Amino acid sequence: MKKKNVTVLTAVLLAAAMTVSGCGAGAGSESTAAAVQAEGKETSSADIPSQTGQEHASDGAGEEQAAEDDSMLVLAYPKDLGPMNPHTMTSPMYAQDWVYDGLTALVGGEIVPELAESWDISPDGRTYTFHLREGVTFSDGSAFTAELAARNIQDVIDHKDGFTFLQCLEEIDTMETPDDTTLIMHLKNPCNSLLSDFSFTRPLTFAAEAAFPESGDIYTDGVTEPIGTGMWTVKEYVQDQYTVFERNENYWGEKPQFQFVKVQVIPDTDTVVNALKAGEIDMYIDVNDGLSADAFRELEGLGYSTEVVEGTQVTSLSLNTADAILGDVAVRQALEYATDNTLISEYVYGGLQKPASSYFADSIAYTQTGTEGYPYDVEQAKKLLDEAGWLLPDGGGYRTKDGVTLEVNMLYDTVFKNGKDIGLVLQEQYKQVGVKLNICEEDSQVFRKKWKEGDFGMILYSSWGGSYEPFATLAAMRTDGDKFSTVQKGMENKAQLDEVMNSALSEIDPDKLKEDFSYIMESFQDQAVYIPLTVSSTLAVYDSSLTGLNLSEAKDVMSVGSVVRK
Repeated sequence: MKKKNVTVLTAVLLAAAMTVSGCGAGAGSESTAAAVQAEGKETSSADIPSQTGQEHASDGAGEEQAAEDDSMLVLAYPKDLGPMNPHTMTSPMYAQDWVYDGLTALVGGEIVPELAESWDISPDGRTYTFHLREGVTFSDGSAFTAELAARNIQDVIDHKDGFTFLQCLEEIDTMETPDDTTLIMHLKNPCNSLLSDFSFTRPLTFAAEAAFPESGDIYTDGVTEPIGTGMWTVKEYVQDQYTVFERNENYWGEKPQFQFVKVQVIPDTDTVVNALKAGEIDMYIDVNDGLSADAFRELEGLGYSTEVVEGTQVTSLSLNTADAILGDVAVRQALEYATDNTLISEYVYGGLQKPASSYFADSIAYTQTGTEGYPYDVEQAKKLLDEAGWLLPDGGGYRTKDGVTLEVNMLYDTVFKNGKDIGLVLQEQYKQVGVKLNICEEDSQVFRKKWKEGDFGMILYSSWGGSYEPFATLAAMRTDGDKFSTVQKGMENKAQLDEVMNSALSEIDPDKLKEDFSYIMESFQDQAVYIPLTVSSTLAVYDSSLTGLNLSEAKDVMSVGSVVRK
């Protein structure tokens, strides 16, 4: 394999590491944050050709031509890339990010311009005026205009019930387009999440006029072709096998140095490792926690270049505050004290994911309010359980109260690859304080159903990370009937907490906003709603002949919108 220069490849890699799903999130068949929310819009791979028209009849000529080009980079990904609909959650986030852009982007925890070069916000927070970049064209050469941006946004607003976590969809009242590069949004109420909502990889990104179906409804009927303003276009797509992307020569920003990127669908991580060793792929970015620490270090020892980039998602246990047993805050607090997340960091992740201290990663704005996590303290856990009336029988074993055994079901999605290993570590830790933990694996559909209905003791899940936090997360938590609200249903201050979360979504006074977040984070802490385990990380392994690559420089962007389990 010839040496390939990848100086601009960070644009490729950082986007690949942005995949999720959510949902950030951490579990679910598609598992972006919104995939968990928009259950009704999930599309099976079997539906993709008829819906999108993207599966091209091919004799392999396009693949051969690209493969012969020294300017092709070959990546592996575990899932088919799907229909590339910018307004739904049916494709991996990184792939949609390659093809489509938003008004804003999130870099280093800060909102920065993307298709909007700048913006003005009225003093009352109810009018946003976006000044769009001049001269931006879609990959088909057509112009990106304010009117077309508004049309795309309206398509998402028309289906806002699928995106209850996007507060801006509720607040955008009217839009004006006085000229091609000015987009004015008038809001019903101030919306703190608006700029971050438009930095998401989807659904508030923009397709060309030619991409709209005859119905004009991209959300429902899909795009005729995936035509965006992003740095890549879809050249060839063969369902469940590969997708070849071609550099968008009309791209408004710095163009990638590679002309082609081929994403090979390889579901099994062992097969990926063997493909790397055989030189069949150039690079693998693990966004699913599928690559074990042992395999990662083996490849490193064989001379492959490796990177570990810390993300913004936190894997945690969400405790059912309305559960018959965990409804007792003392029991929840005891489990906090009984959890040693350093063991999970070391045993499950080989130290490649660090222990977490909060539901949100340290880099998430507004959430670091000085609240401290629970230290690992077995004796304090035992004391709390004794005081709550859960007593150990003579001879040890599991605690009981009024003839009921102290046991808790830990539910996790089957796609959460390390779910069982995490459960086994916790099972032994909780046994030390007399709590029986049942490890319950469910497929994605059943998992989400049980979560929403409150049919669980604790949920193993990852926060959304990136642009979704903190505001989109709060919007979900305060929405009655949402899974995230179900977790908090038994909190003694749930009604007040919802009011404060609502306030945080629209508060324009910075001091009051800080006060709101202090209340929110202290409530989570005092009532022991979440047990933080580890902070996500993205692992990259690539052929050492690739030059000019420094993933660490792309760290901030790589963590944007991360949901690491697909």
